Amino acid sequence: MSEVDDLLPVTQAAKQAGVARNTMLLAAKNGKIKATRIGRGWFIYASDIDRWKEEEYRPDMAHRYPPKEDEVDEDLSHNSDEP
Repeated sequence: MSEVDDLLPVTQAAKQAGVARNTMLLAAKNGKIKATRIGRGWFIYASDIDRWKEEEYRPDMAHRYPPKEDEVDEDLSHNSDEP
């Protein structure tokens, strides 16, 4: 298999890895997974996806949007110790 045959577009690589497209794109841009940029697109080396999932990917470290104020107030009212 040649190196070119091993390249997958970000969308396809993300689907194969079971992660979001943006997660895969950030991994490529940050050098966490073996990738190359061709023109305006990023391409991931398929042979590196399994290694990245095992060694680099941390779903617990994903950026989460903070909860809306309404949700925070509601959670606090449910956790109150008052009768």
